[in-house]
Amino acid sequence: MPGASKTDEKDDELETKDADAALEDEDGLDDEDEEGEGEDVPATAAGKASAQRLVDLMVEKKALALHAAKPGKDLIEAVARAIEWPGPVAQRASKLSNAIVDSEDVDELFIDDETLAELLKRW
Repeated sequence: MPGASKTDEKDDELETKDADAALEDEDGLDDEDEEGEGEDVPATAAGKASAQRLVDLMVEKKALALHAAKPGKDLIEAVARAIEWPGPVAQRASKLSNAIVDSEDVDELFIDDETLAELLKRW
């Protein structure tokens, strides 16, 4: 730019970087939030109650086998987080499946992610 000072050039450069960053991340979320992990966000009381009912139903219908008579609080918390996660139902089902299978309380999960997705649609 003829006649532009170094300060003007520096300001233009910063504005361009800001605009580029805004275009790369239009929703204002960082990468972790964009993926929707939400691992640090505790489940709500309602979510935990819903998770307890869901796990009880799955055990009753023999879709889930536990090592103990009752699920532990870590399993209920993980299931509640999966239920409350705001993403698409197919991804929530995958998160739910992972939360269940990864739990030390669980002996076996007898349904697949597609069935869990259908269950979550109605839950």
